[in-house]
Amino acid sequence: MALAALACMAACTPALNWREVRLPPTRLQVLLPCKPDEGTRTVTLADRTVEMHMVGCEAQGATYTLAWVAVAEPGRAGAVLGAWQDATLQRVGIAAGPDAPAGTAFVPQGALALPQAVQWRAEGRAPEGGPVVVQAAWFVATGGAGVQAFQAAVYSPAPMPEGAAAFFDGIRLP
Repeated sequence: MALAALACMAACTPALNWREVRLPPTRLQVLLPCKPDEGTRTVTLADRTVEMHMVGCEAQGATYTLAWVAVAEPGRAGAVLGAWQDATLQRVGIAAGPDAPAGTAFVPQGALALPQAVQWRAEGRAPEGGPVVVQAAWFVATGGAGVQAFQAAVYSPAPMPEGAAAFFDGIRLP
């Protein structure tokens, strides 16, 4: 009887445990399918050294991440997004330029409508050498801590359209 109850509980447990995560001092709220880890690191984007703030977690073989940087010069926000997109492509072994994936506009309600605010999917190689599918979006928002550039991404060995759709649809800027 106890074994049957345990089996039922395991079968009834959702594979993804979606939760709302806030990213102060920004206005951003995002849904993540697991409890996130947080971190910061110093990076160079568009010839500027910035502090990148990140949250992310792994669920069902995929890594869900959301990162943001403060943009000290608002007129350079588009350049920051473009440099970030190129860096993401490089990380998975895809050259920027004609081989880069074509993006579609990605402007969550409350974000700035910049030409570089896009979402795309690319297939490349993970730094460890295995195949990786990157589904990523970049956008810019204001408020809280000034102007911020964001990247939301799902990294997985195979496409995860349902999980990625829930993740990107869960991005909010109230």
